[in-house]
Amino acid sequence: MLTQIRRIKNLGVFGDYSRSPEVPDLNRYNLIYGENGSGKTTLSRLLACLEEGEHADHPDLEFTIETQSGALARGTRYGRKVRAFNSDFIEANIGGLDGPLRHILILGEENKLVAAEIKSEIDTRDARLRRIAELDASVAKLETERGRLFSGIAKTIGEATSGATLRSYRKPDAEGAFRNLTGGEQLSDEELALHHTTVHQDMMPSIVQIQEPSVRIGVDEPESAIAVARGTALRACDLAAESAQSNVLERLLGKPDIASWVEQGISLHGRHSSETCEFCARPMPAERLAALADHFSAEDQRLKARIERERDRLSAAIEGLNRIIAPDRLALYSELRDSYDAATKELDAALIELKARLGEVDATLTSKLANRTRSYEATASSDTARLAQSFTNLNAIIERHNEKTAGFDSARSTSRDAIEAHYLRSIKGQADELAERIVAATVEIALLRNGGEGLPDVRGIAALNASIAAKQAQVSNEHKGGENLTRDLCQFLGRTDLRFDSGVDGYHVMRRGRPARRLSEGEKTAIAFLYFLVQLTDRDFDMSEGVVVIDDPISSLDASAIYQAFSFLKNRTQGAKQLFILTHNFEFLRLVINWLQNIPGPRAEKTFTMVLCSETEEGRSARLAPLDRLLIDHATEYHYLFKVLHTFKSDGTILGCYHVPNIARKVLETFLDFHVPSNRSLHRKLEETDFDPHKKTAIYKFANDLSHHTGKSFDPALVAETQKNTIYLLEMIEAVVDL
Repeated sequence: MLTQIRRIKNLGVFGDYSRSPEVPDLNRYNLIYGENGSGKTTLSRLLACLEEGEHADHPDLEFTIETQSGALARGTRYGRKVRAFNSDFIEANIGGLDGPLRHILILGEENKLVAAEIKSEIDTRDARLRRIAELDASVAKLETERGRLFSGIAKTIGEATSGATLRSYRKPDAEGAFRNLTGGEQLSDEELALHHTTVHQDMMPSIVQIQEPSVRIGVDEPESAIAVARGTALRACDLAAESAQSNVLERLLGKPDIASWVEQGISLHGRHSSETCEFCARPMPAERLAALADHFSAEDQRLKARIERERDRLSAAIEGLNRIIAPDRLALYSELRDSYDAATKELDAALIELKARLGEVDATLTSKLANRTRSYEATASSDTARLAQSFTNLNAIIERHNEKTAGFDSARSTSRDAIEAHYLRSIKGQADELAERIVAATVEIALLRNGGEGLPDVRGIAALNASIAAKQAQVSNEHKGGENLTRDLCQFLGRTDLRFDSGVDGYHVMRRGRPARRLSEGEKTAIAFLYFLVQLTDRDFDMSEGVVVIDDPISSLDASAIYQAFSFLKNRTQGAKQLFILTHNFEFLRLVINWLQNIPGPRAEKTFTMVLCSETEEGRSARLAPLDRLLIDHATEYHYLFKVLHTFKSDGTILGCYHVPNIARKVLETFLDFHVPSNRSLHRKLEETDFDPHKKTAIYKFANDLSHHTGKSFDPALVAETQKNTIYLLEMIEAVVDL
């Protein structure tokens, strides 16, 4: 059963309606009151479309209606059948009565066994259809959940591969990639971070690898500084093991610093042709010069030259090593910089170590310069393996950088694919489970629809429908519906001139044996309403399980026919699972209220509401509200209309005031009928009322000339006159009552 109309959008005057807390819940019997044009028929259209879940004339319709078994929304079919009498029904089934009415098939008295079989087959079919509807809803929900899952992961992938939501990567892309996803594990945090870095990078230029510095010694060909450094220790040790043959001066031998000083002095004296000692200014003894020359012999000078040359090579090697500079770390891709920093740190350490050892080699050579006359064993090392490995490591990192640059587009594409696969694998469990549930539901739907082993009745829906139709043809009587319509129409109108004749193509409305022509509006309304009521008894509708909606069944009927319409409605629809009655007629409203209030026992679940329509900046807007207590508690319309006038406040618009003169006329007529009982005109009755004559004139002009009753043209003074004359009328009523 429907319990609440929570929301309506894009349905005529119900442009954007949301239920307010004071609106009562729906019950078995629901009476809805509203003025003409307030939105009652629009509301009946909403109820009528619940069985299908949508309305063909309102493709943008949105709604939420609560039921005892869950919420209904657009696209969700209501499990109960709904029959609605409104202008749409009249147009679809009656029209202008230019042709026959569709047959109504009513179950005959015979073939009860076949009828029982029909009921069993219908129950089987309907149970399957309900289960199919449940499964369809479940599949739709699962598809929605799966769609949200892929939409969410598509957004994540788009952001991860572009740094912002990638508008070109959507749910279909994620679904397509998921279908092609192969086995594998998700990336580690480090791998994922590396791929994120790659897709967000710009391509960087290639870097020239570090080259070994070359040095030139004298006129020799350039050599590798590292190669020179690598051999200098061995050569220094070899030189230390050599000696120059000479008459050794013991003092110079024991004092290397003095020997070096003396050797340099001899060279200076020879270069400047000095015959005296430049230190003491005395003549240099010939024997001393001979002894020194013998000490510093030619062989000794050759050894000295070799040592000094080796020192020059050593100095050149150190100078070359000092020119080793690694490229700036910022020239490399960011993910390579940490390892590059470690490699450059190792390079610096290797250089420091090697240059320290070369310093020791230089000390060895310096010492040999002062000890050329004797041979001794020296220890020195200039191993360049660590430095060479540092070069190799650095160049390997640079090579990785250059390889990435060379294949940058491919690398970025690979990283994007890896990120995509990583995030798709993160939802694989959920997606696979949803897919399995969808497949299982789809398989069950196919079984229920097509039939097969495993079902109590192996026939499919189509076969069941065919069987039901064939059996119904045996037990249905088309003429029975025509007889019922004729009987009801005679009772409704109180005459026998109209009847329904059943033909091959349907029911024909006949008047005294001839096709009826020029039916009155009242006759058309009566035929349409009775056709609807009889149709409630046809084979396709179970009243006790269905919803019946009746919108203003008394339109165009005279006063006597209103009671007939109410009587038929009451007797034919009170057995409905849920009943909705909508009306604008106060007399009919009172009849329905009295009936519903006097239904005994637990069957008396009822709800009274009303439709209110107001003008907004966006246009007319309807809403539901509790039925005004004045309409429930009082037997006439006068009390309600008096309240409308008493609470009226002009908003300064024509639309806000347009209905007031008509209400004022009704209140004035009812009030004067009671206080001046006579058959005289409204003007004469007003003249006989003791009240301010100027205000009475204004009241009459307002209520008579500006009301819809007169049919006169619209007076622009309506807005200015409404509030004033409403106050005059209320003052007159108060003054007369006080008398």
